Amino acid sequence: MRSLALVVSYVLHPLWVPLFLFLLLWSVDPWLRLQPAMMLYVTAILVINAVAPAISIYALHRRGALSDLEASQRSERAVPFFVVMFYQMLGYYALTRPGVFLPSEVLALVLAMMGSLAIAMVLTRWIKVSMHLLAQGGALGALWSFNMLHDLGLGAALPIGFAVAGLVGWSRMRLGVHTPKELALGFLLGFAVVRSFIEWGGIP
Repeated sequence: MRSLALVVSYVLHPLWVPLFLFLLLWSVDPWLRLQPAMMLYVTAILVINAVAPAISIYALHRRGALSDLEASQRSERAVPFFVVMFYQMLGYYALTRPGVFLPSEVLALVLAMMGSLAIAMVLTRWIKVSMHLLAQGGALGALWSFNMLHDLGLGAALPIGFAVAGLVGWSRMRLGVHTPKELALGFLLGFAVVRSFIEWGGIP
């Protein structure tokens, strides 16, 4: 079962979830399909935001700055957090430069990812917030909001998102990385922040 937990943790790693989420939204949302070139551009940015931090974190591990690739020690999590935030800020800059016109909901989603990560960075001083469940909560919050705003008819499928989040939570507990409290906090934080940004407007 540990092998299954490892597979789930790596396949649904928080670095990949935003990319998977966006591809899913693109496939089901007719509003997004109206701008294929722009959506390809966003996809390219999200690929970079997944691969570049992964390489950087691996390099930190190889140099001994991280005891493991999961940054399972709370005292070691600040550096990988800042690495991910740095790439997210670069991505946000690329998505807001002159000549790039994105749907406000998509830009709010990107900003929400940065906001939830920033809050988790602060909370890490006291508790090891689960990044895996932060990503799962954020993804489900985004699907919930896009479904409501664009009338996508996904209501019956949304429980699958909770099931996937539960599977990821099980994998993290099976690996001994997080407690139920840390998992629940990550999920609720991601879900609440992403929904609030998309539905209430997170664009400055």
